[in-house]
Amino acid sequence: MTRGRKMVRQPKSGIVAVLFSVVFLAILTSENFLVAGQLQVNLGSKKENHPVANFSLTDQDGRPFHLTQLRGQAVLLFFGYTSCPDACPTTLSKLSRVYKLLSDDKEKVVILFVSVDPQRDTPSVLKNYLAYFHLNSIGLTGTKGQIDEVVNQYGAKYEIEQSDSAAGYHINHSTDLYLLDQKGELAGRFNYSDGQQIIVDGVRRLIH
Repeated sequence: MTRGRKMVRQPKSGIVAVLFSVVFLAILTSENFLVAGQLQVNLGSKKENHPVANFSLTDQDGRPFHLTQLRGQAVLLFFGYTSCPDACPTTLSKLSRVYKLLSDDKEKVVILFVSVDPQRDTPSVLKNYLAYFHLNSIGLTGTKGQIDEVVNQYGAKYEIEQSDSAAGYHINHSTDLYLLDQKGELAGRFNYSDGQQIIVDGVRRLIH
């Protein structure tokens, strides 16, 4: 189920064009849900759409990673890949500005970048890529099955398309940014179009 998630389609034949799918509001189990920068109480009861509070992948140092390692910290999680020409570097650049605005609060927030391109995004590739953005971030990869499980937990989406480029393929993927609370539960979601101040305000509401 991928309703309510934006997916960016990568450019073909050298033409930069990003196509977004229609955004719907997803109902999540009795959590505070972030819409347009405001945490709203959700009274829904669709437990099947509610991500579990743990998953396991491999981090950018090649070590096993479990979401439970980040208990006590807020998490901003999103899906992408290092060869992404637009949405991923744009989001990471925005998060760099968010970190500056958070000031001392930035120590309470961790960025998780989950690659949907395990074939190319090895741990070392992820580590070198994220180093450009000066964030408290962790790059994550794994087998396709492991990644798909996490993608499905958050109702995200991605698809691989073959191309004539040197890379051989590109990946269309969801662009939402997920906010997890200190227990690893989904507290809200930011749209790709949300500005840095909206993200800062949402994070601060969560950690204070």
